[in-house]
Amino acid sequence: MAAPMRALGSGVPRVARAGVARGPAPLNSFWRSYGWGAEKTKESQFTFDDHQAIFEGRTTPDLLKSLLVLRLCSTPSFVASAEGLLANARRVMGDSTALSFVRTTFYQHFVAGKDSGDVWGRMNTLRANGVGAILDYAEEEDLLTACKQPAPPATKASAGAAAGGAAQVSARDPLGGESLIESGVAARTYTFQDDATCELRTQAFLAAIDTAATLPGQGFAAIKLTALGDPALLELLASALDAVKALFRRYDSNGDGFVTRQGFLEAFERIEKAQGRSSTGAERNEMWAWLDPAGDGRVDYVTWASRLDLRRLPDMAASLRQELESQTDARGRQWEMSAEELRQLEALFGRLQRLVAQAVKKGVKLMIDAEQSHLRPAIDHIGRELMREHNKPVSAGGEGAVIFMSYQSYLRDVELRLQRDLERAERQGYVLGAKLVRGAYLHLERRRAAQAGTASPVWDHMRETTAAFDGCLDTLLRGVQAGRAELMVGTHNRSSVEGVIERMNKLGLEPEEAHVYFGQLLGMADNISFTLGQHGYKVFKYCPYGQVDKVIPYLMRRINEAQYTRKGGKEDAALLLEELMRRLRDPAHSPIARIFSTASS
Repeated sequence: MAAPMRALGSGVPRVARAGVARGPAPLNSFWRSYGWGAEKTKESQFTFDDHQAIFEGRTTPDLLKSLLVLRLCSTPSFVASAEGLLANARRVMGDSTALSFVRTTFYQHFVAGKDSGDVWGRMNTLRANGVGAILDYAEEEDLLTACKQPAPPATKASAGAAAGGAAQVSARDPLGGESLIESGVAARTYTFQDDATCELRTQAFLAAIDTAATLPGQGFAAIKLTALGDPALLELLASALDAVKALFRRYDSNGDGFVTRQGFLEAFERIEKAQGRSSTGAERNEMWAWLDPAGDGRVDYVTWASRLDLRRLPDMAASLRQELESQTDARGRQWEMSAEELRQLEALFGRLQRLVAQAVKKGVKLMIDAEQSHLRPAIDHIGRELMREHNKPVSAGGEGAVIFMSYQSYLRDVELRLQRDLERAERQGYVLGAKLVRGAYLHLERRRAAQAGTASPVWDHMRETTAAFDGCLDTLLRGVQAGRAELMVGTHNRSSVEGVIERMNKLGLEPEEAHVYFGQLLGMADNISFTLGQHGYKVFKYCPYGQVDKVIPYLMRRINEAQYTRKGGKEDAALLLEELMRRLRDPAHSPIARIFSTASS
């Protein structure tokens, strides 16, 4: 059989659907049982500025410490020198003293604790305000030093990706040799060390899933595929997917978005001739029958892509190299994968399979976090295949969305891609799980495009990103209304949250019933999270955990992000200050106020 036939098959490892150990209770009864919607406040009273309600239950010393952290994070000079200050403190005072200060300030503000079990302590405060938790393993290599070091020896898959010096942005060296603050990256990046490190990360993700299953209400856990294996392999698969998409366009001779049987057979014969290969008519007919199981006589790209096996994509791209007029991809890398790379790819899929199986077994929703756009085709393909297997509609006896994939609205193609994914989900009978965010790799995306001499994949202006965010939001909320989607809105932007609430009201989506979730990071936008929770909306905090010395990169990103989102950070700080001043004047909290109260009486 010709080489392209070998590329067709199941897209990702299939996971046997285990029985759910802890099925979620009916939404009405559950959310009310844990404070969501128990006493829903009238809409006229809905405000994000009620500092007394927002910070109820937190001690005054805790509020003072939070105010200090937010003030520092909104000070540009501190943000710019934060890495150097910490490095000098660790060198002069030693790790113990320097990290002790970090632990009692920034760590306690932004991180839930050292392991997944510590989340229970933070959950007491969150749950009292109707807020759930998304477990997020946050330990990383210490990028304060690692990002300055040479990248690991390159495999064939990553050869060429790091060419051109330390400033190159690649899957292996995603920060391009820059510091965390210099890179402006707001999300986690992973580099490949070895299988043992990937296995440790997998064990941590499994622990997060287990803990999320024990927390009250619907459990969520977040994973990154680049933590499970070599990102360069995902980069190669993404590039191969783009090549195979180009092949579809060659079969689609009239450009109408469909490949007909006749067009397929004619194009296939041309490709074989160019490659010096041949196949029988029966083999070609068998291949077409497999591509067109419905017998419609034509297939579109949705059907085409759903038949692709990621493991064999590089082999397919290699077999098409004469037709594509290149033996390498656009970055000069050989298409063929070595036996070691194939083993690593199987190991990556195996780790993912274990995580998905555990999430399904425990009744936890698993969110596949966003990555840089050059990895997205492979990650999206994996996410869609997992959703097709596991995101069965409740009406069909399923659990709804178990797997969520991310949509970053700063990408120019996000609305078109989302529309196609919704159409694909409807056609293939699964529920689309979508996490909508603005995007976290803006500076890396622009610099990578500039280095490659290609157009930037991200919008030029924030207003364009906001317009795309709103467009995706409208599309997804209609999908939720139709029972075709579940949505996690990840934003700290107050206007965006207000826009979601307004749209939900217009569509008749009740906060206690609708599969619409809100997500914010721990330590940020508490006024949004707690207010939503107190009004019956399903809201969650990303609760990162890990040893203090292993989450320094995470903390640096939060410090940097708070400075870049100064408006929201200043709003948080202003509310904290108002609450502290209220307590200072309240005899129930302030000894000084009690003295004056007694004197005046």
